[in-house]
Amino acid sequence: MAEPPTTSAEERTGAPLPDRVTMPLLTLVTREAVDEDYVQAARRRATAGDARTPAHRTPLLGAVVVTVLFGLLIALAAVQTARNADVEEASRDALLERIDQRQQEVRTLRERLKALRAQTDSLSSTSARVQRQLAQATVDLRTLQLSTGFVAVQGPGLRVTVSDNPDGDADGRVRATDLRLLVNGLWRAGAEAIAVNGRRLSTISAIVNSNVSVQVNRAPLTPPYVISAIGPSDLDSRLRATTSGADFQALAEQFGFVVDRHNEPELLLPSAPESQLALRYAGQGGEDNQEDAP
Repeated sequence: MAEPPTTSAEERTGAPLPDRVTMPLLTLVTREAVDEDYVQAARRRATAGDARTPAHRTPLLGAVVVTVLFGLLIALAAVQTARNADVEEASRDALLERIDQRQQEVRTLRERLKALRAQTDSLSSTSARVQRQLAQATVDLRTLQLSTGFVAVQGPGLRVTVSDNPDGDADGRVRATDLRLLVNGLWRAGAEAIAVNGRRLSTISAIVNSNVSVQVNRAPLTPPYVISAIGPSDLDSRLRATTSGADFQALAEQFGFVVDRHNEPELLLPSAPESQLALRYAGQGGEDNQEDAP
């Protein structure tokens, strides 16, 4: 069975429904609140007697104010942006300038480092050369000290003891010339240092006769004469091979000298006396103490 069609209240009464019925609740509340605000504002203006400003100009004035404020904000933003751009540009220029300065400083430091390295290499080369010269000078100094008797020496060598002929014959007495032959032979055989009866010989030492005695460095000696020489281990054989050594051996056999030779593992020779270490110079009329030098 069909139901009769329903009719709304509007159809029954023939009049439209109020907004309270048809409008959504949220929209209705918002509009009424706004309308109430306008009513209250109008009442306040009426009470204050402000009838010259029409109500319809209030929204227009507000829009103008908002527009002006918005434009002002845009202008301020533009000015600030321009200022920031200037600052950024200045900062960028300053940064680039600092970078250039630092790069120049780096180049300068590199050049200085290169120069210092070259100087260091030159100084190292000079130092090495000086070190070699110093080492050679030290060797030369030591050699001179040994030969001149400036320092005491110790080492292996040969000891030769020479005595007069036991029969007491005057021709069998050992003389200064005989000892000079022996000493010269030792020098030529490679002796580094020589002493006679404990008296060190230097480059200006003299072995001379004074009456019947032999003097070394102006000091008289008594037989037996002990000649100590520091040198290579084969010093004795080298001595015999020299002309001076051979001549001394021939004289010893001819006049009957007693000669005793011993290779010593360790000999200690003192330095020359102070009188032999003083510097001397050539001159006229001076005393010649080189006459009998070996």
